[in-house]
Amino acid sequence: MNLLWYRNDLRIHSHRALQQALERDEPVIAVYFLCDQQWDSHDVAPLRRWYVLQSLLELGEALAERGVDLHVLDAGDFAAVPALMADFVREHGIERLFCSREYPLNELNRDRAVAQAMEPLGVQITGFDDSVLVPPRTLNTGKGTPYTVFSAFKKRWDVWLDSHFEPVATLPAARAGNGRFVGKGVVERALKKLTVPDSLTRHWQPGEAAALKQLDDFTEHHLAGYRKHRDFPSQPATSALSAALSAGTLSPASCYRAATLAMADAGARDGAACWIGELAWRDFYRQIMARFPRVSRGGAFRPETELLQWSRDPDLFQAWCEGRTGYPLVDAAMRQLVATGWMHNRLRMVTAMFLSKHLWLDWRMGERFFMQHLIDGDFAANNGGWQWSASSGTDAVPYFRVFNPVRQSQRFDAQGEFVARWVPELRELDNKTVHEPWKQPLLAPDYPPPVVPHAGVRERVTEAFKAAKAQYDDSNHSPTSRKEQA
Repeated sequence: MNLLWYRNDLRIHSHRALQQALERDEPVIAVYFLCDQQWDSHDVAPLRRWYVLQSLLELGEALAERGVDLHVLDAGDFAAVPALMADFVREHGIERLFCSREYPLNELNRDRAVAQAMEPLGVQITGFDDSVLVPPRTLNTGKGTPYTVFSAFKKRWDVWLDSHFEPVATLPAARAGNGRFVGKGVVERALKKLTVPDSLTRHWQPGEAAALKQLDDFTEHHLAGYRKHRDFPSQPATSALSAALSAGTLSPASCYRAATLAMADAGARDGAACWIGELAWRDFYRQIMARFPRVSRGGAFRPETELLQWSRDPDLFQAWCEGRTGYPLVDAAMRQLVATGWMHNRLRMVTAMFLSKHLWLDWRMGERFFMQHLIDGDFAANNGGWQWSASSGTDAVPYFRVFNPVRQSQRFDAQGEFVARWVPELRELDNKTVHEPWKQPLLAPDYPPPVVPHAGVRERVTEAFKAAKAQYDDSNHSPTSRKEQA
């Protein structure tokens, strides 16, 4: 008997573990462990939980049509999974276990514990790297070290894929006989426990079928103009497929294949190449997470930035969370996040940099808030984006980059369309005043003034980062530190 262990890969298309399990002339069943307590500890947004559970309902029916039973077991947290898996394997006479690999530290520890539990039972485990295009430990610099600068990583990533990428068969052959969705009741009960307003869920359509349709629509209607229009939040120019990729209702291989096919069209080539770059960023941050475990423990990628004395001002943080900073584009973006569970990528950088550099708040506060609200809350991408913005991460020119929120608004929402949609207090302002409403306070009496000035931010940030680096260098080159390292 073969067992397929589902995690964040809730699909049947482009799924090598499922394909390999079904290709063997043996019965196949599938299992998913529901870990709501682990979701709590990982700050998983209620909307994302709803998306995963709804996608599970679709997956169970799709597997049943292919003759595969899907069991859903309520585990509570990762710690309970090894024992539950061992019991399940014994009960069903499992000889081989197939799964897609996961890379965050808690997931790795869970998988190691499961592997140890399977060893005395004689179960053979086969893992696949289907959540990435290039496995995290594949690419190294000439010195044999991990890549920490994206541009260099991307060059090697492109070369590797040119010679190694093989699209997975889109759909494995169906098995004779009818499968059963054994865990349907467990999923339905979990959904009933959730409190997610319709105002949030109405923006989203979970499941594999919707993800594949959305990919087709994006490649057909928006991919060609992706590079030109992707930074403008008022335009429907991005794929918005991050939720599907995060839950695994869509594979990165399907996205890459669609983009490479589009490259044959000269009119779409530029946009497709740009979008492929976003898939590379996704792999890059997974590589960082897998090869620098400290980021999974809440640590900064750049250790010297741990010496920064961040503020934890609750009033400033609350103003940021609620979209009351007095900077229209920042506030519009934060209100979009709370209202829809999603934020445009350009605005994720703007809001993250504003929190960490203008408000001088610890980036981890913002990282957690995003995870608590994002439908596409993906640890590697969220952490990587936050650390890049806060200059504690992999950015090649770190603390010198400080986005001017007014300039960002003028450049990427010139007519104020996005701001007008999410900050109705400013709807009547013209396209000049809407970016700096404090200059005409009588025209926007219900909108707050800026909580902090932009002037002087870059200088303050530069001074703080230089001081932290100097302190770090001194402590790591002192006689005491050399003795401790010996």
